[in-house]
Amino acid sequence: MRDIVESYGKFFNQAHAPFPSYRVGDDTYNTVILEKIKRSIEIAGILGAKNIVIHPTYYCKDSRTNLEKNAEFYNALIPLCKEYDIKIACENMFGRDHRRDCIVPNICSVGEEFRAMMEMLDPRYFTACVDIGHAGLVGTTAPEMLRTLGHEYVGCLHVHDNDYLEDRHCPPYFYDLDWEEITQALADIDYKGDFTFEADEFMINYPDEIFPTAYKLLHEIGRNLIRKIEEKKERINGKT
Repeated sequence: MRDIVESYGKFFNQAHAPFPSYRVGDDTYNTVILEKIKRSIEIAGILGAKNIVIHPTYYCKDSRTNLEKNAEFYNALIPLCKEYDIKIACENMFGRDHRRDCIVPNICSVGEEFRAMMEMLDPRYFTACVDIGHAGLVGTTAPEMLRTLGHEYVGCLHVHDNDYLEDRHCPPYFYDLDWEEITQALADIDYKGDFTFEADEFMINYPDEIFPTAYKLLHEIGRNLIRKIEEKKERINGKT
């Protein structure tokens, strides 16, 4: 598959492991999912992906305990990172209060905790995937999170839009996130990674023949935002 894709001048830049990575109190599930996660690292490495996103787990209300347990989980995967020359990307997450039917923070939901998580991990094998949409769901913003993590830790993105209420996974400009501020923050931290969408929910009811047009729109939106980032970097560097 890698050879076929690369023959067209394309490549696999980023992957995503199955999730949730762990369920508290469900030993049967945890045994099965761990093997699937390990296999996904192997496959992503074979395909040539630079990063594979593996979700952290919310274990309890104590932040320090959560960070320590996640660090232990991630560090156990370092041998696979070495073997397949790939980094694991930790992602900012959210939870849901089912009694109130609303989204709430859980693990790495705010920049300070996310940065604390990354400070516990070896940057040779781990990076931060900032999910732009998730950041807006828990009372913070993506620009705040990007600046808190900074150039040092932000290695990849999940780019999508929402209304600050639900995880919509739609293209930028479909909802309410501030893309001028987001692109400015990416420029401010001199972001060097790829601009990876996770924004295909808008196509869920489209007939197959509409897909090429929909993907072209997504591509054009992405290119426009990348240009904005580069233009803002040039202004920061005094080139314009």
